[in-house]
Amino acid sequence: MSGLRRMVIPLGLMLIVVVLISYAVLPTRTYMAQRSATADARAELAGLQDENAALRARLKALSQPEEIERLARSEYNLVYPGEEAYAILPPAPRPVEIPDLWPLNALVASLTG
Repeated sequence: MSGLRRMVIPLGLMLIVVVLISYAVLPTRTYMAQRSATADARAELAGLQDENAALRARLKALSQPEEIERLARSEYNLVYPGEEAYAILPPAPRPVEIPDLWPLNALVASLTG
């Protein structure tokens, strides 16, 4: 019986220690996960606040008549009555040059007429 006691008491103590450690470690993991989530949320909040500040500045700029006129002229090609708008076209693309090789002779002849 004393041999059995010698085995049961250390095993019982080890079980108690394992239970205590698991109760100490699991909340620590939860705390660390919450801390990480909080840091992520704060970073996202800071980004959204910066974006809101930029949008407020854009709203303030768009309430100025000069900015409205600039956008109307540059993006929508609008002009005042009596003004004329001109558009400068890009240069025409260069024609495709086909080499004068045997399998392409028929193609060149059909394309050029």
